[in-house]
Amino acid sequence: MNMAHEHVRIAVTDGEISGVEHVPARRIGNVEWKLLRSPLYATEVASGDVIRVTNDETGEFEIVIRGGNVCVQFYLGKPYADDAEVTMKVADEIAQDIKPLGGSMDAQTPGLIAFTIPVDVGFPAIEAVFAEAEERYPGAQWQYTNVYDPVTGESLGWWA
Repeated sequence: MNMAHEHVRIAVTDGEISGVEHVPARRIGNVEWKLLRSPLYATEVASGDVIRVTNDETGEFEIVIRGGNVCVQFYLGKPYADDAEVTMKVADEIAQDIKPLGGSMDAQTPGLIAFTIPVDVGFPAIEAVFAEAEERYPGAQWQYTNVYDPVTGESLGWWA
């Protein structure tokens, strides 16, 4: 089986399109892609989701099938926000914490890490891991990227 992948361009938005992110994915149709990792910046999707790109230039997309995963972004606070070495250490530590939940670390850049966790482990289990990580790293914050609408803040409810 060929496991080669490409990268799909998906929109990074916060109500308006502010750029595109290249996310590892496998083409499964002319304009459909299965995400192989959760994005670092783009919201509303996670690893395993199948998306249909509706505009190649802007990266706009629609979700075809949810993959059953949530994406969590973890932001380091000062003085670590720009420290690549500390980011890598934190990413490795949290990856070990979420491994028993079936989770993984998908992407990182200094000060920001993206994780994927299966939604069926339950939100309380996920939240406990990241609350503990916030305590270990004062000033850090985390958020779900595909659980709430990025504009309205309302629950997307796709897991129900």
